[in-house]
Amino acid sequence: MKIAHIVPSSTYTDYWGYQDNLLPKYHSKLGHEATVIAMNQMHIGEKIVDTECSDYVLDDGVRVIRLDRKRVINSTVTELKTRMRGVYEKLCELKPDFIFFHGLVSETIYDVIKYKKRVNPACVIVQDNHLDYNIGRKFNSLKDKVVRLLYRCQNRKSIKYVDKIYGVTPWRKKYAEDYFKIPEEKTDVLIMGADDEKIDFANREQIRSSKRAEYGIKDDEFLIVTGGKIDKKKKIDTLMRACSQIQNVKLLVFGNVLDDVKSEFDSALNNSNNIIYIGWIDADKVYDYFFAADLVFFPGQHSVLWEQACASKVPCVFGKWVGMDHVNNGGNSDFVENITEASLREKINELHFTAKYFEMKSISESEATDVYLYSNIAKKSLECIMAKK
Repeated sequence: MKIAHIVPSSTYTDYWGYQDNLLPKYHSKLGHEATVIAMNQMHIGEKIVDTECSDYVLDDGVRVIRLDRKRVINSTVTELKTRMRGVYEKLCELKPDFIFFHGLVSETIYDVIKYKKRVNPACVIVQDNHLDYNIGRKFNSLKDKVVRLLYRCQNRKSIKYVDKIYGVTPWRKKYAEDYFKIPEEKTDVLIMGADDEKIDFANREQIRSSKRAEYGIKDDEFLIVTGGKIDKKKKIDTLMRACSQIQNVKLLVFGNVLDDVKSEFDSALNNSNNIIYIGWIDADKVYDYFFAADLVFFPGQHSVLWEQACASKVPCVFGKWVGMDHVNNGGNSDFVENITEASLREKINELHFTAKYFEMKSISESEATDVYLYSNIAKKSLECIMAKK
């Protein structure tokens, strides 16, 4: 089957671990002909740079076509009315049977609809939504209301040609329904997760022992791991204070500390003798630290590390958010409401090598957590077209 992924309004960087990288990769591994059509922008280091319009094939067999985007009046209008040049012509050349359109905020969707209407009426189209009430637009200002009206009109025109719209969390599914007014019968959840090839399950025990030895963690010590982009919303400083001085518990923290929480972070670190801060680590190495953990704990705002921790088959605890219960599949994870030092300490003591903890561990290590691997996520993303066969 021919599959086209269209990434119209965000930067696409080759070989990164985002959904728009991993879905095409695993579609290719499933034997399909996968192509990504993306803007001619990518990350180089910390910067986003323009690249040449180009056409090439990645090592994993995915073809990448980079196109320029149309400029409309000024940068603000161009941003709101994002539309790549030449998408319709490329679709006519590729003749895809299935189109995965990443996002709900680009007028490039009109080129996709044009292809379906004129060239291939049987083509299945799905979209996804990564925005929610924290990282999407709100409903407050006049500008936000105008933008919301623009996007709603766009999606009202396109929705009858689209088979499914996925939220990458249950909360983002709900946001698509509320903000974009997508009919509930057209929505579903397609979670994010981890790249199977980056998790070395075959050498899990060896990696676990090696990492714990590297940082002086004894076998009978309860190691909690957390990290990522450390800002105030992640509430990692609260977890640090909660862990401080708990007998036979150690906390390992990785990642970059942002300025809005640096003083609290440094204070918590300096006033504890059982917290290890290792700084930034390569994204591909995060799974080794999850293997070393007895428990992975994220008390604050969601990040893709949540699903990656679940994919690593380690018991997890997360801050309780409405519409974020997808990280618990049968009991591999637990939640904490009303994040305080006391509530986090209580949860740690509840799971400190207790019967409940070992039950979570058993479920985490079972097939229940295979749903967080992209080999399975890629299969689910094709459900619409498989249902028509």
